[in-house]
Amino acid sequence: MPPMSENSKAYLAVGIAMVSVSFASLFIKWSESPPFIIAAYRLAMTSAILLPYLLFTHGFKEIMGFSRKELALVGLSGIALTFHFGLWIVSLSLTLVATSVILVTSHPIFVAAVSHFLLKDRVRRIAAFGIVIAFSGVAVIYITDYSNGSDTLLGDLLAFLGGICAGIYFLSGRVARRTLSVIPYSFSVYGLSAGLLFISAFVAGDQLLVSDSRELTLFLLMAIIPTILGHTMFNYALRKLPAHIISTSVLGEPVGASILVFALPPNEIPGTWIILGGALVVLGLYIVLARGYGREPEQLRE
Repeated sequence: MPPMSENSKAYLAVGIAMVSVSFASLFIKWSESPPFIIAAYRLAMTSAILLPYLLFTHGFKEIMGFSRKELALVGLSGIALTFHFGLWIVSLSLTLVATSVILVTSHPIFVAAVSHFLLKDRVRRIAAFGIVIAFSGVAVIYITDYSNGSDTLLGDLLAFLGGICAGIYFLSGRVARRTLSVIPYSFSVYGLSAGLLFISAFVAGDQLLVSDSRELTLFLLMAIIPTILGHTMFNYALRKLPAHIISTSVLGEPVGASILVFALPPNEIPGTWIILGGALVVLGLYIVLARGYGREPEQLRE
């Protein structure tokens, strides 16, 4: 069997990541901890898991050699990831999982515009068409929730703002990954974000020490599945694929998350319009991933 091309490896990583991140909202719903604590422990445990790899591969040497520009990009990614998790996890307590997850992944148009005009990652017309279709699905869901009350709308707004922060995270990661290896970059971003989230939890008056075995197990599952197999795989693919492709692929998360929360507790049943909006998201996602990238990615460091 011939070896996989760099392009195929990148798309395989995206596929693994799409499935893995779908578990995040389910684990968060199951947790009884405050939002900042959930996110902080999730990222702190992820950093701890990546630490042996860094030690074995001398990854700290690369981290210590980050240039000022690379440090700035890591800082921007870490701050954006902090706000993304903070806003999104709060939104999950105010609106349906399906709605929150779809809105928090509504950043592809923003990312595509910045990628095209500033990062010079050309957005093909067919990809732009798919992004518009996917975003129209997000709009259908938001309009559906308009009649459900102010708390639901606040949750929707927080999820949407969290999505914008995710877009910034992917864009800065696309630039940073042009020169940085995936594990040193991911470890630095996760570690910074974990520290900021612990500070936020302290300011919010949350109990920082969690000893409950059930909660710690959920945090560990979040670290392994949606973070290492999810976010880190997206970070890997960012080296090979434009940010707008990765950003749009995240729209697969709402579909997986909706299926999981329907099949498992809390057994939330999405309405007809939410299902329709989700179908538009999936259609747009298919167009972007199947037809939206026509160039072979540059050969770069793993």
